[in-house]
Amino acid sequence: MMNNNNSEYVIEVENLIVQYGTRRVLDNISFKVKKGEIFVILGGSGCGKSTLLRTLVGLIRPHSGKILMFGKDVTTIRVQEQIKLLKRIGMCFQNSALFNSMTVGENVALPLKEHTHLADSTIDIMTQIKLDLVGLGGCSNLYPSQLSGGMKKRAGIARAMALDPEIIFYDEPSSGLDPIVAAGLDHLIRKMQNTFNLTSVVVTHDLESVQIIADRVCLLHAGKIVAIGDLKEMELNSNSYLRQFFTRTPNPEENQSTSAILDSLEDM
Repeated sequence: MMNNNNSEYVIEVENLIVQYGTRRVLDNISFKVKKGEIFVILGGSGCGKSTLLRTLVGLIRPHSGKILMFGKDVTTIRVQEQIKLLKRIGMCFQNSALFNSMTVGENVALPLKEHTHLADSTIDIMTQIKLDLVGLGGCSNLYPSQLSGGMKKRAGIARAMALDPEIIFYDEPSSGLDPIVAAGLDHLIRKMQNTFNLTSVVVTHDLESVQIIADRVCLLHAGKIVAIGDLKEMELNSNSYLRQFFTRTPNPEENQSTSAILDSLEDM
């Protein structure tokens, strides 16, 4: 678990609003992420969690609000400053986003070739170290099409680690994986956080993963923060949506709607 004596915030989100046209997807979001913690953004489909992640890494520009990363507002900094900042973070995409025309080793080495002046021999050594770190030591010459879903996720993590980032963002890391492979990936995320004192921001809807990796949880619903805190605080929180989400209790209104549809089908 994270060091509770470390109270430095590396991410501070203040009154963040994101709109698609007139539709407000994120509504006045505020939270802080401590250095060295695994901060999980949790919520159901369509709650705004993936939009929040993409906004944090600069892929979506917010309507208003601030995102301070290492004390700098990423919504207003100049392009050159943003490039420097992006070198301090890593991103693991839901579908791994590996280049199919490149080998696994070439995928992992790409950030090093693009953003450093290291010799090829040094890059080869660093690439192998990252692959060993995620359990893919013998896979450097394989292509993404030759990997399983879990192996692709691990390769994506190795690439995200290539520049030794201080923060890693994960978009649904266990999505599409069987429970055993997903658990292995969760333990890898926790191992890296413990080993390198990484700060991790993880978007997921997988409650089993949350139990393994989360230091703190931010629960979103309809673009708003419903609750935020560690797992113990979540257990004690009496918010109705939180209780419904964590106990996997169906929404009564959705049940009524589903029943009405089934009844109409039976009458046909």
